[in-house]
Amino acid sequence: MAGMWQTPRGTRLPGRTGVARVWGLVALALCMALGFGAVRVWKQQGAGPETPALWLADATHRPLEVRLSLPAADVYRPHAPPRRDALAPPVPLGALSRLEERGDAHGVGVSYLLHGDTEQGLAYLRRASPSLDRDSDLAAVAILRGHSDEALTLLDATLEAMPEHPQARWNRAVVARELGLTLLSATAFEAVAAKGEPGWSDEAREQARTLRARFQARADAWKATREAFHARLRSPQAPVPVEGAARFPGMARESFYELLATSESSEQVEALLPLAGVLDHAAGGGTVLEDTVRRMAAQDFARRAPLAREYAKLVQDAHPTPASLIERLRQEPTAKDLLLGALLRTPGVARTHEELRALTTGETDPWILSRVAQEGARLDDLSGQGTQAGDRLREALGECRAKKLPLRCVDLLIRLSSRATASNRLVEGEESARAAWQEAAALGEWEREGQALVMLANATRFQVRVALSRAYLTESLARQPDDCVARTLAHRNLASLALMRFRPQEARQELEASLACGQTPGLQGAWILADLARLAPRPSDEALLMEELARVSPLRENAGRRVLATLIRGRFAVDRDWREGQRVLRQAIAEAEPLLRVNADARDARAVAFQTLAVSAGHAGAFREAMDVVAESLQVPVPEGCVLAAAVEAERTVTVVRGPQGQVQGHYDASRTVPLRDDLTGLVPGELVELLRDCPRVAVLAAAPLDSRAGILPADLAWSYRVSTGVPATSPAKPPLHVVVSDVEPPQTLKLARLPSAAEVDLAGAQRLLRLKGAQATPERVLEAMEQATDIDIHAHGVVDRALSDATVIALSPQPDGLYALTAEQLRRRHLHGAPLVVLGACSAARLPPILHETSSLPQAFVTSGARAVFAATAEIPNDAGAFFRSVRERIQSGEEPSQALRAERLDWHKKQPHMRWVDKVLLYQ
Repeated sequence: MAGMWQTPRGTRLPGRTGVARVWGLVALALCMALGFGAVRVWKQQGAGPETPALWLADATHRPLEVRLSLPAADVYRPHAPPRRDALAPPVPLGALSRLEERGDAHGVGVSYLLHGDTEQGLAYLRRASPSLDRDSDLAAVAILRGHSDEALTLLDATLEAMPEHPQARWNRAVVARELGLTLLSATAFEAVAAKGEPGWSDEAREQARTLRARFQARADAWKATREAFHARLRSPQAPVPVEGAARFPGMARESFYELLATSESSEQVEALLPLAGVLDHAAGGGTVLEDTVRRMAAQDFARRAPLAREYAKLVQDAHPTPASLIERLRQEPTAKDLLLGALLRTPGVARTHEELRALTTGETDPWILSRVAQEGARLDDLSGQGTQAGDRLREALGECRAKKLPLRCVDLLIRLSSRATASNRLVEGEESARAAWQEAAALGEWEREGQALVMLANATRFQVRVALSRAYLTESLARQPDDCVARTLAHRNLASLALMRFRPQEARQELEASLACGQTPGLQGAWILADLARLAPRPSDEALLMEELARVSPLRENAGRRVLATLIRGRFAVDRDWREGQRVLRQAIAEAEPLLRVNADARDARAVAFQTLAVSAGHAGAFREAMDVVAESLQVPVPEGCVLAAAVEAERTVTVVRGPQGQVQGHYDASRTVPLRDDLTGLVPGELVELLRDCPRVAVLAAAPLDSRAGILPADLAWSYRVSTGVPATSPAKPPLHVVVSDVEPPQTLKLARLPSAAEVDLAGAQRLLRLKGAQATPERVLEAMEQATDIDIHAHGVVDRALSDATVIALSPQPDGLYALTAEQLRRRHLHGAPLVVLGACSAARLPPILHETSSLPQAFVTSGARAVFAATAEIPNDAGAFFRSVRERIQSGEEPSQALRAERLDWHKKQPHMRWVDKVLLYQ
């Protein structure tokens, strides 16, 4: 299908398309091949390609804030965005035609951008020859379209290759500002200002000054109020900062409880009455805190004062033995508030839900009840009650909104983000973190903004959105350079990102920075140490790693994270003592098994343990064992006949083949320095591929993340991915039923291109046909129909929506409840009784969105539910792809084995239509 923005010869060039759109939910593919026709050569008189109209050089102001890399388009003028009611300047068609005749697609694209036609500009820039300048301009387009993530990725790569690239430096400052990363943006603008570029440096200097001034005013106000409360905590003679409490009621309420608990006399307590009044008013009225002050003032301070003095040391992180204080407070019935506060501050001391309930009997203060609910959720998590923990936190979030306690809401959102990210619900984790950041910023709560930034970095890191995650962490470091805990978390995450980019020395530096202020490495740091001990070892690694693992206990970590600790120990050991490491890795797998349904950490641990077992077997030259391990990880027996088994972990790859005579050969490689590409061509060495040349077909056993990518074997071999089956797939005994899903009507908010009707599908020989079209093609009706089908064709878009599924989902027509997506999770709950042959005509249905350790694709779910074979693509496919799949089906119906049918049809298409390379991206799962 021709691209939406195609400009065929003989048609008039389009004018301005309007402002750039910001897409809400991103479709993986719009199932269109973006075609670009040539600009018509207009026979008109006028200036040559250097005409000022091409670059709006005669205008007094530049229309775009971003910078473009062509010198003629980068002459400085002040920025003034066009008025909404202003007409776009006419496109200089003749000059553009002459530019294109000269093959200057880059120039044509830049001119279109300047004239307000972002989509045409993008189309031509994509045609231009690759260069750093082109990538910088593509990033500018991404900024104009609101795709900040894409822009950052392009700009980081450009600046890494050429740190002084002026346009990329400027554009990175702009995108950082648009993301709300104030200090990152100011620093980038200051780097531009330092270069002394006429006009640009002055504007950059003013941008940086404005950003820092606004930032510093907010930071100073928060820090001054915090310091005033700390001063009162240190000395009862210091004034109570009532005015600061009105501006920062959340911080003030936290401090109120500390001041109350550490007061050593009735007079000190009563001095808090004005503060209590301000905070009661901020929460919507009432006298909750004023009543608390009056009640506490009546306490017997002869008994309470010594405990209050000791509790003050705990608040200031200066108490030598918090556990002993808690035991003494448990023996003092009049100090329930001190005991509760001490427990909430000391998570390593055992407590129960029953103790928390007893300590809050009769309590009406919603702030305290909210804190206890959050602690109750933590105890739920530790005991494996994750669903209950999530419900408790969401209920507490609703309560805090109703009670007008916004800072408590921020804390709950941060905790919800952390839990969602740990469970691999990454969109949910990102959304909760972003909400926390926005709400903290609205409150002016400086510290919580930094915490939310780290949560955002975590959620995007696990989605392998490296540039965005680094940007969040860099901003966090700039905001809180003196906060030891914040600095530790930021550097630790930056170390993880460095390892994802195959940069062990950089990771080592970041890990050292994370340990610089005395914090322990945590489980994440232990994981990093296990990798560094292999990639950039130091003698101190083992002691530091084992010391951290020794801290892991049921009081601190849930069962899934305790499995991760076992995994880390095994990953560290396997490179020193292969058999001992294998034993510990097997222990991790055994510990994970009972938790797989309920704990994402356990699932991650199992997946990585098998990866490490496989690659370490390859390292030891035990290639038969490596093949067996990969098969075991997939929960399938090693098939008869020709087999390829493959696994990767970080820089290490093992590939093993069994040839037609039963001969086994393998290859181990530990030299990868870049992440895996979407196309795996070249992953299997040529000599191993040659061993498979005489095979009638090859079963591929591939562990994640290989099993959702094309190219692992050449297109001229008959091969398929062999995946786990929950239901045996046998030849259907049922009468044939062909289910065709087409003409779906997905929600308009997805902004998906309408697909042509599937009426041309050849159904010759089908005795029974069930078409689900239009509004009928809802997820539930499609699922019901598929349960009895022997053949299934689905013509719909593949979409990424992490809130719905870890895998690509199929966008169908919405049900009355609004559900529109057919997900892998839904499929696994069904049994496809007809053992159908499935064709997913959805774009990129086989593609798995990036996630570090899990794999859950639609084709795999179909096979698990009973399909005997599933065809799906990892890339965009044209709208006429039905002919290809129809021919493949005909071959299978005539008796060909599915992988042989796919290979034969591919080769036919290569001969007849050599340019149609998308057929090589069609995968077969059996």
